[in-house]
Amino acid sequence: MKDITKLAAQVEQEAIAHRRHLHTYPEVSFKEVETSTYIQKVLDEYGISYTTINNSVIGRIKGKKPGKTIAFRADIDALPIQEENDVPYRSKNAGVMHACGHDAHTAALLGLARVFSSNPELIEGEVVFVFQHAEELLPGGAIVLVENGLMDDIDTIFGFHVWPDIETGRIGYSRGALMACTDRFHISIKGQGGHGSTPDRTKDSLLAGASLVQQFQSIISRNVSPQIAAVLSVCYFNAGSAFNIIPDSCELGGTIRTTDEEPRGLIKQRIKEICEGMASSYGLEVDITYEMGYPVLVNDADTVDKVVDGISQMTSSKAEVVAPVMGGEDFAYFTQLKPGAYFFVGCKEAGKESESAIHTPHFDIDEKAIKVGIEVFLAGYFSV
Repeated sequence: MKDITKLAAQVEQEAIAHRRHLHTYPEVSFKEVETSTYIQKVLDEYGISYTTINNSVIGRIKGKKPGKTIAFRADIDALPIQEENDVPYRSKNAGVMHACGHDAHTAALLGLARVFSSNPELIEGEVVFVFQHAEELLPGGAIVLVENGLMDDIDTIFGFHVWPDIETGRIGYSRGALMACTDRFHISIKGQGGHGSTPDRTKDSLLAGASLVQQFQSIISRNVSPQIAAVLSVCYFNAGSAFNIIPDSCELGGTIRTTDEEPRGLIKQRIKEICEGMASSYGLEVDITYEMGYPVLVNDADTVDKVVDGISQMTSSKAEVVAPVMGGEDFAYFTQLKPGAYFFVGCKEAGKESESAIHTPHFDIDEKAIKVGIEVFLAGYFSV
């Protein structure tokens, strides 16, 4: 049995230093130029060969023994958020912050790279380190890597997300769907405005928009099985600028999330039908933009079971089943093609009641979670 806790501990402090550097100099999606350069420099120091696709960096180490090609992925982009934490590694890039933990993911993967570069005798087959750009912004970096053939020779792929709802040392997993799709819609309604005192002389786009908001709530409740997790949220509504003027136009939009691929097409069709019916009823023009986002992230059950067994045998961490969440992840494109497993690695310091949620100005992690992330990667490697 491999002592993966010892292997991870040997690179823990180096990985934390990487995390703090990356946190200090974050870059948003599709602009991760310096982040990519930093990763390449570290891989050069480790003697690991790599290629680049856009700002993604793909490192590879081939062992002397035959075996599978196992990939590990970390996302490298940050968010357009102004950090409000008072820490030594606070972001120095105004308006940009690693508020989703991608710095920790990248640090853990660099830690894994250090483990294998220092211990090449552990490798059977080939290890692939995928530092992926642009997870946060559609169309995302994963689909770009897929289209460039990344998954062609890979047998299994692993990833994780630090998760502030779970204490450090605990790992969340799911057999099957773990994260939802991330579809979105935008609707423009064109009518005929007028004075608020004479609504009979208008074609009220605002009234029509309000009607849509209500009707959309019937799509999930009356068209999707209650056994399927699904959400349709209208998140913005823009119309009018004065208290006595009925506006010419109205705009609204939002997001659709579900952990089952089957109802996605139906939900899209019902939005279209309801909008067209409204336009006909109110005598208005309507334009619908519907964007299919990341697919549902589905774990391979057999792969998950093997890794969970490895975690229990080779680490002191505790793996536990968690309910799927309605957030999305473009790691889903990888598991559509090859068996893979994605985990939630707890990053809440034990004993603390709460940590700031991801995508907020105060998000930070218990850095002990980075070592746990390396252990999860190693457990995956030695279990499959």
